Amino acid sequence: MQLTYTMRDPMQASQALSPNYSIFYAGDAYSTAQKIMGRQSAGKQLIRGLAIKYVDGKVNGIGPSRSGRQSLELQLQSNGYRGELGFEVLPRAEQLKTVGTLYYPAPPTRELAHWRERVGAPQAFSLMGVTHTLSSKGAADQIADMVMPPFETWDALICTSKAAQIFVRNLQSEMKAYLREALGASRFTDPQTPIIPLGIDAAAFARTTAQIKLARERLAVAEQEVVFFFAGRLSFHAKANPLPMYWALEQASLRLKSSTAAAGVVVEHHPEAAEGGVGIVCLEAGVFPNEHIEQSFKAAQRAIAPHVRFLRVNGQDEIAYRMAWQAADVFVSLSDNIQETFGLTPVEAMAAGLPVLIADWNGYQDTVRHDRDGFKVPTVQAPAGAGESLALRHMLDVDTYDMYIGRASLATVVEPAALAGYTFALASDKTLREQMGAEGRQRAISVFDWSVVLDHYHDLSAELRKIRQVAKPTYSQQWPARTDPFKRFAHFSTGPLQSNWMIRPAPQAQMRLGILASLAVANYGFDEELLPKELPPSLLDHIVSRDGLRLNELIEHMGGASEIWIRALMWLWKFDLIRLADH
Repeated sequence: MQLTYTMRDPMQASQALSPNYSIFYAGDAYSTAQKIMGRQSAGKQLIRGLAIKYVDGKVNGIGPSRSGRQSLELQLQSNGYRGELGFEVLPRAEQLKTVGTLYYPAPPTRELAHWRERVGAPQAFSLMGVTHTLSSKGAADQIADMVMPPFETWDALICTSKAAQIFVRNLQSEMKAYLREALGASRFTDPQTPIIPLGIDAAAFARTTAQIKLARERLAVAEQEVVFFFAGRLSFHAKANPLPMYWALEQASLRLKSSTAAAGVVVEHHPEAAEGGVGIVCLEAGVFPNEHIEQSFKAAQRAIAPHVRFLRVNGQDEIAYRMAWQAADVFVSLSDNIQETFGLTPVEAMAAGLPVLIADWNGYQDTVRHDRDGFKVPTVQAPAGAGESLALRHMLDVDTYDMYIGRASLATVVEPAALAGYTFALASDKTLREQMGAEGRQRAISVFDWSVVLDHYHDLSAELRKIRQVAKPTYSQQWPARTDPFKRFAHFSTGPLQSNWMIRPAPQAQMRLGILASLAVANYGFDEELLPKELPPSLLDHIVSRDGLRLNELIEHMGGASEIWIRALMWLWKFDLIRLADH
């Protein structure tokens, strides 16, 4: 069974008060504070979408540390959230089992699937991941792993575009064929691979006439200038090579100059415009990875487009970044890189009412309607077989990931003649720009707003629950390479602890306990979940009060052999606060 989600009418929005899945919250997956990349931007907008859609509901989260709760709560509340937050710290999963689905901001890892078996059973809950970049070794490995246990049919990898879905299905099909041939494998897993786009808060990108006027004044953009705007990573090897855009803008600038001169029109030049330049401004908003790349961009601008005026704003300056969006006339993103999977910025541009000029590439193919929301420039790649050496060099770490994707992009063409024609059409026709911008804005609201996309997440989680509930129980086997260290290394010691051994307090144990507990070499393992600092004193007090007892008697007193208090008992023995013997 494979699920495919169609776009729903925003008027049919779900009435659910809370999401029916928990959010795996960790690392930089939901913040652009450290880096501005599509994955982080999408995660940040997801939290905003949850806060707005479920403003008075309950959001559930789970993560590796208690600090994650505070971070998630602050992030939700900063976006207007007034509801309740439930949060569990790994490896606990009691709340998650009730909710039923775990949203993971990437392809789910096999560690998560094995953890599910260890804390309950394969049918305890579903894993619901999402594709971002597909070109890294890590992403490919995670996607390929999903055809093997312990993943299940009630798990899902959300594909953000048709291109992503084709990649996932092809890779998983080839992985199955490989395992059949190499190992004789015959049983595989088929997780769900529905297409659900990434979302945005469409209202946040709306622009007013006053905002546009003010932004252009502050950026010193003249009224007659047409601003072609790019937002994102300023990286020629890992996002989009800027030379095709610069050359197309240069040709449009020269054509505009020629046409206005032939018509006898006198155009007031902006004082900062290049000599002879009329009308075209290239505004780039983003961050350069390093000084070399920044200088490379500037050199390309001088060499390729002397009749285009260039402006740049820092993508990490939120005020300046927002101003750049408001000042734009056309959004441009000529992605030519295999690391691109969905592409949020064209969708954001449509929400801002901007016509878009994009490469007909990967996820961009789904988001923009050619000749309605903007123009899609044809792209052509080198044929299969032309990249074998690139793959091998990256596999063997001869080339870095950046070099790998950069070399591949040099064999990807955004068709120059079509690009030049579309660029001039948008530069010379204000009515066309306004019509396409209006079409795109309506599409962004009805298809890509989080209020719509989160309904698809809700539907998917509900469908996974149905699959889980009727599925036959599967054989569960613990991951041998990640088992209990006291099981795997049991043969390292002289022998194991025995239940009939006698436990007695050591001399002056209670007095020495406080000293030992204050020393870093002894207390570094204290943890609220793993070894509460209150537990060793409590155990010692009981042992002292009994003046000794056998281990099986202590087990009975404690209600069973809990791993936490067993570790606490061993801590006491390690530092000679108790003594155990077989007599």
